[in-house]
Amino acid sequence: MPTTQDFEYLLECENVIGVDYDEDAKEVRVFVSRKVPPDTLEDEDDVEKRVREVGDTEITVDVVDAGYGEERQGFDPLSTLEPVPEAAEGRSDRKRPVPAGASEANAALSAGTGGPYPARVTGDAEDAVWDEAVEPDDLVRLSNNHVYARSNEAELGESILQPSPHDGGDRGDEVGELVGYVPIEDGVRVDVAARSADPERESDRYHELDEAWPTGVRRDGYGELRGEALTKTGRTTGVTSATVEATSATVEVEFGAEQGTVRLRDQLITDYMSEGGDSGSSVFCEDGELVGLLFAGSFQQTICNRIENVERQLGVEILLEDDGDDENGDDPGDGSDVPVYTTTVATDLEVDLQTAVLELESITFDERPRPGATVAATVVVKADDPGEYWLEAGGDRRTFDLGDADREREIDVEVPIPEDSGATATVSLRGGVLE
Repeated sequence: MPTTQDFEYLLECENVIGVDYDEDAKEVRVFVSRKVPPDTLEDEDDVEKRVREVGDTEITVDVVDAGYGEERQGFDPLSTLEPVPEAAEGRSDRKRPVPAGASEANAALSAGTGGPYPARVTGDAEDAVWDEAVEPDDLVRLSNNHVYARSNEAELGESILQPSPHDGGDRGDEVGELVGYVPIEDGVRVDVAARSADPERESDRYHELDEAWPTGVRRDGYGELRGEALTKTGRTTGVTSATVEATSATVEVEFGAEQGTVRLRDQLITDYMSEGGDSGSSVFCEDGELVGLLFAGSFQQTICNRIENVERQLGVEILLEDDGDDENGDDPGDGSDVPVYTTTVATDLEVDLQTAVLELESITFDERPRPGATVAATVVVKADDPGEYWLEAGGDRRTFDLGDADREREIDVEVPIPEDSGATATVSLRGGVLE
């Protein structure tokens, strides 16, 4: 079965800076820095002629203009462009507590955007560089490597300012230090870094977006997004939306003289929704699900890391928030909400509850389930009839009563996650009525 990587040879062609394969449509979408008449191209630069059949599959080609009007080696990272565009109204202000979507960048850079918070350090990064002082369960805020870590050039501990230096930020506006990043190099899937975060000065809000967002974090099913609308909140263009053009693209991005042109895989591409200074913006589906981290683009396209790759390669988990309302029912907006990780049978788990009498309502984990781990969870069960019941998880059996007035019960359990689990896990819960 062909994938985007099977068509990366097209990046050798003149003007080609991105490629994506749509398995459902059997179509290769090729992004070019400028379109030229086919009869002016050498055969080796004509993508229509170079696309080969893969097995018995006939492949169609769609050539998309990135709008540069000249031959380029790659797209632009969106916080290295000069001159720096002015920020949208209210985005360059000093904000405490700090929300996502406001002006924020390394003290030695011009301007960028602060991204998702809170992100919990997991301690199992695939490819990241972390400060030795950072420990698992520490909370950090995310943005791009090229915003916080200056495209691999920064030292750990460098200051991050809000607002960005271009927007008037100075030494008194430090909101954290660079504590981790994934190096930018060929074949990487993310442009991401993390800064330290003081919960007393951070907000989990995303500037000018619905207070309920993020409603979730997307960790699979990215191919389903093609043709859907995504929304971002960023320093330069504020809140904008665009349609997804590619979901597994390989792109070339020009990171400047030091890093040169770098190839990144597995990217989301939308049509236009960003400009210079929007790098680091959080990107959402229409229902508020967090789906991407914006980092690059052109006059016609915007490119975003898949958020699942951000989590895995940096070694963090982006947390949703529990209800942090005060006694009057108002959100204090001070970032003091308690982070939780919740999943239910209906979404992330397949659960076999072997009983015709006792019914499983939901299962909620205290932390993100991981292969080979045993995770504390709360199971909610109900029954039609009163009586004495049992529930077993991981070989541990609990008994409990259900009365006439209360036919639903929460049971605390320890759930073993199979070592060979992939994107989903199948766990076994057994239960029934005591004879």
